Amino acid sequence: MEISTNSIAGFAKKSFFFSIYYRSLVSPYVFAILIFFVLYIRMCTNDSNLDGDAYFTRGEFAKALECYDEYLMFHPHHIKTLYNRGRCYDELGQHFKASVDYEQVLDRDPDNVNALVSLSKYYYRLENFEAAANLSTHAAMIDHGNFLAHYHKARACHKMGLVTDALDAYNQTISLNPDFGFAYFQRSSILISLGLHPLGCRDLQTAHALKVAGAYEVMIKYCSRNMSTQR
Repeated sequence: MEISTNSIAGFAKKSFFFSIYYRSLVSPYVFAILIFFVLYIRMCTNDSNLDGDAYFTRGEFAKALECYDEYLMFHPHHIKTLYNRGRCYDELGQHFKASVDYEQVLDRDPDNVNALVSLSKYYYRLENFEAAANLSTHAAMIDHGNFLAHYHKARACHKMGLVTDALDAYNQTISLNPDFGFAYFQRSSILISLGLHPLGCRDLQTAHALKVAGAYEVMIKYCSRNMSTQR
């Protein structure tokens, strides 16, 4: 009767773990070593981080958060995971916790554009428009091609009454991403307030075509005399 090498290896492996399990029942120290061994193996893998990314992509933010928490237990300074956990908190409506993660990212990488833009949105939500503008301006200076950095700068400047700066930033946003309807919608209010109704109404028409909610209603209110519109 022949015994294969794989069978011997499998038996040895089972015997090894059975031996550890049996000893753990006798000695709490062995049990502690076993737990440490399992945690160490988990720590050395990237599974929880990858699982978190997969859950986030599927919109399962609570599960993604659990995975990122687990990964950060062993890799507390991992910038990408800190940022992704912040995004989870944002999606779950826990904006302060999100801001803490973004701040931690910036402590380690002050020029992280994603964290700068996300933190800008946080301060905009708090109506701290100056902080929001400063953060998004910094992001736009680092990555001039990031249309969201320009957009959030425009919104903050708009709220502060810095019309020229806001208009310039909206223009830059649209130049970088002509299909970003929200920029047209926001820019239209500046143009209409400046008496440039034809230009503002054209922006509203574009925003409506790009399916921005509310654009049609505003267009009916301000542009019915300037242009014919269709749903």
